[in-house]
Amino acid sequence: MSTTTTQPWKFDFTSVDASYTKTSIADPPGYIGSKDVASRGHKAAKRSEMDQELLKVKKAWDVALAPGKSLPMQAFMLWMSGNSVQIFSVAITAMLMFSPIRALMSMSQVFERYETVSPVKVSFMDSKLAFPKMTFVAMQILTILLGMWKLNSMGLLPTSHSDWLAFLDPKTPLEYTA
Repeated sequence: MSTTTTQPWKFDFTSVDASYTKTSIADPPGYIGSKDVASRGHKAAKRSEMDQELLKVKKAWDVALAPGKSLPMQAFMLWMSGNSVQIFSVAITAMLMFSPIRALMSMSQVFERYETVSPVKVSFMDSKLAFPKMTFVAMQILTILLGMWKLNSMGLLPTSHSDWLAFLDPKTPLEYTA
């Protein structure tokens, strides 16, 4: 057996024509050049940041509308508890009155995770969370009003003149008869 010193499948690239430069040959499909990586990475990061911002606002709206979604169930529970003054109906009404007050007091913690960090101080109305926060407050006020309606239907709100008799001065008679 004899061995050959030249192999037919080898190419000599030293004799390649100089007209074939890198700029004259198009990049293959799907290839991202090093120059394009930086610009595409910046655009993708900015787009991703905007998507994150929109997602935060959407989640903030979900949190803001959650108390309104529970209003029909709470109204049904109040209706089922009856109008008489009993421990069950008073407990449900008290829970309905105090839970929105606690939620309003902790509103900054509720929306804290949806805030964006900005080097410039933004006013409340320029914030993207201004309307979700106002909606949250409105839903909590509706819940308090539902509790006030229940208290009124049970007769626990002082709405008539006879409820305030203890604070009125007694009438002094103008004349006495013997």
